[in-house]
Amino acid sequence: MITTAFVGLIVIQIYWINNSILLRQQEFNSTIRKTMDAVVRKMERDLSMQTGGFVSSGPGLSIDLDKDSLTLKLGTPDAEEKRTLGLPKPGEGKETSDSLLADALGDYGIETSEILEQSGFMSDLLDGLVSIDIYRDVTEISPLYLDTLITHELRQRGVNAKHHFGVFNKYHHPEILQDKSKEFQEQFFTEGYKAQLFPNDPVRDPTFLYLHFPHQRRYLLRTMSVMLAISAVLILVIMFAFSYTINTILQQKKVGEIKNDFINNMTHELKTPISTISLACEALADPDMRQSEQQLNTFVGMIRDENKRLGVLVENVLRSAILDRGDMELRLEQINMHELIQNVIKNISIQIKNRGGVITTRLNAENPVIEGDPVHLTNMVYNLIDNAIKYSLDEPEISIVSKNAKGGIQIEFGDKGIGISRENQKKIFDKLYRVPTGNIHNVKGFGLGLSYVSVILDKHHGSISVESEPKKGSTFTIKIPEKHEKND
Repeated sequence: MITTAFVGLIVIQIYWINNSILLRQQEFNSTIRKTMDAVVRKMERDLSMQTGGFVSSGPGLSIDLDKDSLTLKLGTPDAEEKRTLGLPKPGEGKETSDSLLADALGDYGIETSEILEQSGFMSDLLDGLVSIDIYRDVTEISPLYLDTLITHELRQRGVNAKHHFGVFNKYHHPEILQDKSKEFQEQFFTEGYKAQLFPNDPVRDPTFLYLHFPHQRRYLLRTMSVMLAISAVLILVIMFAFSYTINTILQQKKVGEIKNDFINNMTHELKTPISTISLACEALADPDMRQSEQQLNTFVGMIRDENKRLGVLVENVLRSAILDRGDMELRLEQINMHELIQNVIKNISIQIKNRGGVITTRLNAENPVIEGDPVHLTNMVYNLIDNAIKYSLDEPEISIVSKNAKGGIQIEFGDKGIGISRENQKKIFDKLYRVPTGNIHNVKGFGLGLSYVSVILDKHHGSISVESEPKKGSTFTIKIPEKHEKND
């Protein structure tokens, strides 16, 4: 369900982002079309104010238009009659301008109804809505002027994208084209925006203004950068939360399984000494048993040993609780690690003999004295040797080698036991983790030994590493600095 919801959120987010980009593209297209329309209108108006014009209205008749007057010419250039009229002031109605033109043409006996039927020709002309052939040739338009006009209109509408422009005839031949825009000539027709110049001119062959944005998509994405960045962050947060949740669930499941194994192990470990003590107590309660001093000593010894074993088990659990709380404090002393190792070997020799094993030592460190906690370091060495005994297949063969390392001492604990796979080597220092032993069922423990060793070494600013191969044994290497530096 979580995976389905996560995928759904990602799909919706991507769909929304895609729609936003499409809407932005449509808005950009609309803005460019409005920009080009404004460019065409302003260019017509600006040029009509800068230069006189010419309107051809039939054979033998021409009309010259400038800013303040209208000049009618009839005939040929060699024999023509000319009449100049003042233009109406702005705001005068359609009837005034039309009648003015009709009167002027009427003096020449020219019928004006056809001209005036064309949507109020004169009034539209004077109002700037109709401009017929009053401009210079299109090739005479300054590219700088056109570029300035386009850039100004784009900036007015908030568009700062890099652009190229060109003016082409209906056959796609360039009329105005800057050198820097020549490489985009094909893109003008396939990807560019198009607007007709002088659209109200019924005489001139149509010419078209093309506008092309070479990095249009990049520009659109840049204008949406804040929104896209926020969306990307949200997607990453969702992905992180999803992966963290799944990982936490799996970790909790694994921890639950490990804790169940721990409880089962602890139950069996505690059950054996309790049963032994119970049987010994019943035997001691029997008057016949008490009559034999040898049997009495045997049962008392059993109770003492099993009680000691219970104490060790409880101590391990309590020690684990202390490590979890972080309340452990070290009592530092000058310790000779060689003497400490020899004492541990002496105390654990009974277990070695019972298994028919042997421990060999090569304690070669010239300076074995370090600063540390004797109790915890003793427990650490005991755990490492005890593990080597427990995980040996037959008679344990254990070797302990010491040498001086930079700033401290290095000790290697080697065995020829069942070994540890690479996969399990990454986990053996985790709390409550026990290496699977397959068909070997005599290996007991809580999975606390190596995690305790790792914590103790960390407290002493030391380290531990392992080299192992299945069925070939393992070597644990510990390094402890000579001086203990307190944490800040």
